[in-house]
Amino acid sequence: MKENKMSFWKHIGELRKHIIHCFCAIIIAMIILMNNKDIIFDYIIFGPSKKNFITYRIFYKLTNTFLGIHLNPVSFFSRDLEIQNRQIFGQFNIYVWTCFIGGVILSFPYVFYEFWKFIRPALSDEEKKYFRGILIIVTILFGLGVLFGYFVLCPFLIQFGYSFRISYVPKNIFDLSDYISLIINSVLSMGIIFLFPFFIFILTKIELISYNFLKKYRKHAFLIMLIIASAITPGDILSTIVVFIPLFLLYQVSIYVSFSANKKTS
Repeated sequence: MKENKMSFWKHIGELRKHIIHCFCAIIIAMIILMNNKDIIFDYIIFGPSKKNFITYRIFYKLTNTFLGIHLNPVSFFSRDLEIQNRQIFGQFNIYVWTCFIGGVILSFPYVFYEFWKFIRPALSDEEKKYFRGILIIVTILFGLGVLFGYFVLCPFLIQFGYSFRISYVPKNIFDLSDYISLIINSVLSMGIIFLFPFFIFILTKIELISYNFLKKYRKHAFLIMLIIASAITPGDILSTIVVFIPLFLLYQVSIYVSFSANKKTS
C-alpha cells in the first residue's frame, strides 16, 4: 500500500513537471506575440474586419467566375468594419487575453509533446515508434483547423453579422470584446474539431469504438454534424454547409483511421 501511494505521488510529481513545462512554453510564446502587437492585431486579428480581406476577394471571384453571380456591393463590406471599445481597460484586457490564446496555439505542438512524454512509459515499444508520425499528424490537423476557422468560418460569421439587419435604422458597429471572442472561439473550436480523427484513433486503440460502429451509425453522425455545424454558425444555409463539409470529410477520414487501427490491433 505504501509503494502504491509513493507510485501515485510520483506520477503526480511527473504530471506537475510536464504542466510547468507546458505553461512556460505558453508564456514564452505569449511574450513573443506581445512584442509583435502591431502585426498580431492590425494584420491578423483585425484582418477579417477589412473589406479587402483575402477570403472576401476569393469568394467574390469564385461566385462571379463559376456561378456567374454578380454580387450586390451590400453583400460584402462597402468599407472596413467599425469596432468600438466601451470599457476602460477593455483594450488592455483584450491584448493580454488574445496573446495568451495565441501562445496556446503557437505552443500546441510542444504541449502535445509534453503530454506524450507523460503517457509514454505506459505504452508498448511498438506504440512508441508511432510518436513522430502522430506528432506531425496532430500538428497538421490542428493547424488546418485553425486556418479553416480563421480564413473560412470567421469571415462568414462576420459577414453574416454585418449584413443581417432587422432595420436600416440601427447601425452595425461591432463591440471589441464580441469581435475578439468570435475570432478566438472560431479558431480554437475548429482546431479541436479537426483533431477528430486522432481522437477516433485513440478510442479505437483502447477498444471503446470500432470501424463497424462508425460505419453503422454514419447516418446518425450525419445528423449530429449538421446540428454541430448549425450550432457554431449563425444558422444560414451557406455558412452551415461550409462548416459541414469539412466535418463530413473528417468523419470519413476517421472511418479509414479506425479501420487501419483495427487491422494493426488484430
